[in-house]
Amino acid sequence: MSKSELQKWAEEKGREAGFKVEEKIYQADYYKTGRVRNVILSGVFQGKPAVLKAYDDPRMTDEPEVLKKFHENNKSSRLTAPRLYEHEMTSPKKGWFIMEKLPDNAVPFQSPLSREEREKFLEAFLEYRRSFPSTPTRELTLVEKLSASEYHDHRINNWLQLATDKEQDDHWSGKGKVLDAEEILSRYQQGMRAIREAFQGRGMRWCHGHVKPKEIFQVPGEDMMYLTDFAHAKMYPEGYELAFMIWADHIMSADWHQDYSEWRKGVFSWIEDIKPVAEELGIKDFDNFFPYCVIERILGTILADVCASDKPREEKEKRLSLLYQLFDELI
Repeated sequence: MSKSELQKWAEEKGREAGFKVEEKIYQADYYKTGRVRNVILSGVFQGKPAVLKAYDDPRMTDEPEVLKKFHENNKSSRLTAPRLYEHEMTSPKKGWFIMEKLPDNAVPFQSPLSREEREKFLEAFLEYRRSFPSTPTRELTLVEKLSASEYHDHRINNWLQLATDKEQDDHWSGKGKVLDAEEILSRYQQGMRAIREAFQGRGMRWCHGHVKPKEIFQVPGEDMMYLTDFAHAKMYPEGYELAFMIWADHIMSADWHQDYSEWRKGVFSWIEDIKPVAEELGIKDFDNFFPYCVIERILGTILADVCASDKPREEKEKRLSLLYQLFDELI
């Protein structure tokens, strides 16, 4: 496979900084393939195993600075993050940094989590919340200054545009559209009204924004975990991170071939386990509020993760069926 332009740039910046590249260990696209947003290379820096990450994201990110601030704030003896060695931010959306390589035996949590592993993961999440800065570590963007309901409105409408563009591209290329306008728009309109109402008066929270199983690594035999991927840190509406965990571990990772009656169990067992965490975080009226956090994730999944993606049509149609049924049950 040919190297992406971002990987070539990462290797060039690595050489200039004295980083010896060994291999590419990860690459991520922005929703659909061919639009590389970050690449991670392993290698050696100043005689130590290290990792170089370069990013060029359509969204604003200041990942190396957030990682630096996390270390300055973190007092936990059970949760840490890779140490930052060198970094450069060339624009609000592009940059690179060299960081500590995790121990060779460090392994991430695996989705979908078992109930026992979920308990450990939620303990790690709470440890992160105690360690992460509680106030912004940089000047906020205009979008981050929106109210919680306005923020969700803005994001969901961005995803609606992604889905629209993908549907039109597929239509013109002869693949055909996967969305039925009446099915999606009736739910979109109903969901947006409900979200706007549910998030009135809810606060915004400064947070990591991407805590999911594969971002936390455990070291066997040691009482130490590593939190990774600080690229999404910003202000998010109250409850977002908790619903995001359900999205990452079950909505996106569970077997989408299952019948709805079986698939839904994972969502509701997650909600049950999240409730005491939400209470510890001070989220009020959980039973009446949290379903709308999940509804926001459902709309985002339908529009961005399913319709705007390059997933096979069969998978898209099955996932849509599951998501529509979950939406209808929660609304």
